[in-house]
Amino acid sequence: MGKPAGSKGSVGAKGGARGNSKVGTTAGGQGGDSAQASGPRKPPGATAISMPCVFKYLTPQRLASVIIGKGGAAIAEMRTSCGVRIGLTDHGDVYPQTDCRILTVQGNSEEDLNKASKEITSKLAELVKSSGPSEAAGSEGDLKLKVLLPRAAAGGVIGKGGASIKQLREKSGAKISLGEATGTFPAADQVFSLSGSSEALTIVLAELNSQIQMLNSEHWFPQWASASPAVSAGMMTSYAGSSLPAMLSPPALAAVRGTSYSGIATMVQVAQSLPPYVMEDSRGFALSCVVPNRLVGGLIGRGGQGTKEVQKITGTKIGFRDIADDPDNRSLNIAGPLANTCTAYMLMKRYLDAEAQSAAYPGGNASSDA
Repeated sequence: MGKPAGSKGSVGAKGGARGNSKVGTTAGGQGGDSAQASGPRKPPGATAISMPCVFKYLTPQRLASVIIGKGGAAIAEMRTSCGVRIGLTDHGDVYPQTDCRILTVQGNSEEDLNKASKEITSKLAELVKSSGPSEAAGSEGDLKLKVLLPRAAAGGVIGKGGASIKQLREKSGAKISLGEATGTFPAADQVFSLSGSSEALTIVLAELNSQIQMLNSEHWFPQWASASPAVSAGMMTSYAGSSLPAMLSPPALAAVRGTSYSGIATMVQVAQSLPPYVMEDSRGFALSCVVPNRLVGGLIGRGGQGTKEVQKITGTKIGFRDIADDPDNRSLNIAGPLANTCTAYMLMKRYLDAEAQSAAYPGGNASSDA
């Protein structure tokens, strides 16, 4: 599977902290547990995808701990027995407006992911049996689990007039509810909340998995698969029911060309309502995203004119850095006041989309749905 042409990133206050500290580092990178000790820290806001089939879960911390196991033993066994790769966002880095870490499972086949889903459901039942019922995990015989689907796959689950999801509910005996998608584009996240017995969850997860993998050859799928739109739990202060980091995350802004996204208006309203010290914080903010090497030259422009123009307009500092153990990509880093940094990111994203389209269609004959 190829890497996405677009970028993934995260935003955080710099606060003078560098390196592996929580402030100013990735909001969506994978790692932070002993389960991740087998490889390097992943690029900011992205999961390294090397297998064609991908499935994502939202795991409360207690469930994440059970899945990892003592010293990472449980997750290592799951990887081996199911033939999958498993990654978790850092401890404390959660999906917007939840207290759940993002668990990404990838495998070479749909069946491999079904094996992993059975293991995860078993771990959930084990947690409830040992720790008792809870709002996040449910109770014995009525387990609770949340998963992420791309919006395009959600449509297949629902079916015409809701016929397919009704049939799935009847077949499995599970309760299935859907959250609102984060956008109108195919790769927009949509949360599915499931509850029922282990057997019921297994049936539902298999169908959701099938619907997702039907789309894994679509051009947008690598973008969805690799995105880890987590934010630090400490940054989850809400304004008018919406999380500012969630609205500023790349997935929330990554609407396809020609599509109107109402969240931009919400972002502007929230920005206007913030206390002045938030926007004028002298520490500034840092935002990083991953960019394919083949697009970097076009973004920088001749003599650095591309980045210089954006820096001049926004008053930010923009630079590119190599990523350890990833020769195909570089890290784009933007630093400055909050509003300026976000503006610079959106301007660079516009240029990035143009460069990606140019690289994909050097003759200029892009298809109408590109």
